[in-house]
Amino acid sequence: MKLGCIADDCTGATDLSSRLVRAGLRVVQVFGPESNVDLGDTDAVVASLKSRSIPAAEAVALSLRALRFLQSIGAERYFFKYRSTFDSTPAGNIGPVAEALADALQVRRVWYVPAFPENGRTVYCRHLFVNRVPLHESGMKDHPLNPMRDSNLVRVLQAQCTARVDLLSLDEIRATGEATRCAQPDAARHWIVDAVCDADLRQVARLARDSVFLRGGSAIAGFWPENASSRPPRNSPASPQAYTRTNGPVAILAGSCSAATRPQIEAYAAEGLPVMHLDVTAAGTGEADFQEAIAQAVSWVQASRAGVALIASGADTASVAEAVARLGEKRAEQLTESIFAAIAKQLAVSGVNRFIARAVKPQER
Repeated sequence: MKLGCIADDCTGATDLSSRLVRAGLRVVQVFGPESNVDLGDTDAVVASLKSRSIPAAEAVALSLRALRFLQSIGAERYFFKYRSTFDSTPAGNIGPVAEALADALQVRRVWYVPAFPENGRTVYCRHLFVNRVPLHESGMKDHPLNPMRDSNLVRVLQAQCTARVDLLSLDEIRATGEATRCAQPDAARHWIVDAVCDADLRQVARLARDSVFLRGGSAIAGFWPENASSRPPRNSPASPQAYTRTNGPVAILAGSCSAATRPQIEAYAAEGLPVMHLDVTAAGTGEADFQEAIAQAVSWVQASRAGVALIASGADTASVAEAVARLGEKRAEQLTESIFAAIAKQLAVSGVNRFIARAVKPQER
């Protein structure tokens, strides 16, 4: 079995890859809808896209390109990964992409399993909860790109899909038999799946063991391979001692402005560890300023005596709001990504070989 995965953003793709490695699979993560890198002897390939918030038609086209690539390398089963908070709008992109992939794979029934209990995401009676708070009352209600104002995922998904959406309830999931209602001739095509704990996800994975195509958050992907009707021998994840220890400073690059990341930056600074706040707005005024910002960041990391140095672009909402107001959302996003990429490249050339990266859209807060 080679598992082919399509993720709608790079951070989620990395999370998915980690879950699959934890499940014992040999995983290669590629960036973009196709790649010519040597995939070696792998069990799963994860294609990292940036399709979550682009127009639906573009997301569909990009995802279908990724599907063709995964088919070309011999994938036999497929997983479409989106965020566990079901980030989307009435226009998509979860529904349109899932429908297009299902049509291409000639899959009749489409299950959606966003639940991630380990991270506080649960689905009960079709409603998504974030740390026991309904989705529409959580911080996601004010997301700048995909505000989630409805926790009823059947209703959210129905607005995106051409075919009917139904619920596979917790009672049905926990029953000892099969999900027979989904197989009825007049059954809906799309199914939101309840799950409130890992045991539920294991049961869902067992019910989906013969499926060719599954969609959800990274949590269900971690249980699906072990329940597959044909699966590779389980590999024992390497222990920390198995990795080669490297020397030199650690560079932490934080482009995230999320409510979770900002307190982490504050806690890091409270320990007396060095933090450099990157002024994205100033770096965007011209090429000379862009290059100067990169040079200053690289020199600052190299001069750090703590062995670890954090560069953050969005430690406070005011700086994020200023960048978006002056540059526009798209330009702010592109500039943030470009400057962090250039900094990372220069640091690697200078000898830094340990990085921690946390980068999402600069508007997220």
